[in-house]
Amino acid sequence: MKKPVVLSKRQPLGVQAETISKVAAKIAAAESAITQEFEIRQVPLADIQFWDDQPRSFQLKLEDVYRGEISLEDALYETKTEELEGIIALAMSQKEFGILNPPLAYALPGKKVQLMGGQRRTMAAIYALFHLQTSLDEHDTAYHEILINSDPDLSRLEKERIAVKVFFKKPNDLTLERLGIVDNVQRTELPIGDKLRWLLKFAEQREGKGREIRWRDLVDTLGLSRSQAYEWLAVVQSRHDEYVKKVIEKVFLGTATFGRLLEIAKADSAVREMMYNKWYGPRPAPDASAPISLGKTGNLNALRMLVLANVEGDIKQRLASIDWNNPKMVKKGFAEFLEYWESKHG
Repeated sequence: MKKPVVLSKRQPLGVQAETISKVAAKIAAAESAITQEFEIRQVPLADIQFWDDQPRSFQLKLEDVYRGEISLEDALYETKTEELEGIIALAMSQKEFGILNPPLAYALPGKKVQLMGGQRRTMAAIYALFHLQTSLDEHDTAYHEILINSDPDLSRLEKERIAVKVFFKKPNDLTLERLGIVDNVQRTELPIGDKLRWLLKFAEQREGKGREIRWRDLVDTLGLSRSQAYEWLAVVQSRHDEYVKKVIEKVFLGTATFGRLLEIAKADSAVREMMYNKWYGPRPAPDASAPISLGKTGNLNALRMLVLANVEGDIKQRLASIDWNNPKMVKKGFAEFLEYWESKHG
């Protein structure tokens, strides 16, 4: 008697709703077969070093957070102001509920740690320290308000501590990149340009170690489906093509969609130039000549006789068949007649 077949439940693809610690262990094990160990530490803000090469494009600097506002003379005033507003909202949330997801870091010699995920959360903690004040209303309910301190006491950073998930050892470079992108994707949705920038950098790193990037790498980190991952891989494989490179730069600048990048990446190399010129090539200058009015007439029969007397062949049969008692049809017919006349006589 045959044993009944037991079907195992397939695990769905993509980034699951597991904690970042499980994701970190999974990635590290896949890369080096060694699970990186970590602990939650209460780390002084002064001992946290920021990650300059993080996946998320970010113009805001620590000095801006210390000051609490963006200088009007700053060349990036609008961009930084928008980013600072996001930090303020996060700081308010942290004041209310605490830091729900500790930043990721690895231990450095001494007591310092190096961030590899959670830069915005750390900035928000600094902003809250210097510029948010908690008070009680008449019902003894706490509320938070912004009081900008343009010259804060930076020594307070040595006393204020936040919870940080600290790895005992620095992960290898590939694992470090994947941890950073997973942490960013899970917290706040990354712009498509930042995801693409990370993908190309990660591909270069893997190839530098003699390994090709795989679809599973993108499923585990960017949360893509398998079919989406293969489309992104088409961009990786064609990224050195002249026209693909141009569209990649436009995606970074926000002047091209990722959909068009996928189209040109998946196209045959022989037609990429044609596609690029169609989308982004020079446009003909608009006709600057002033239109000339030919006046008005209500004698549609006379107009019909004039037109039919000066055409021949197929166009004469077509124009003769229109309803010359309908002004709209006559207008279209006369426009066609003028095009014919110009083509014949210049």
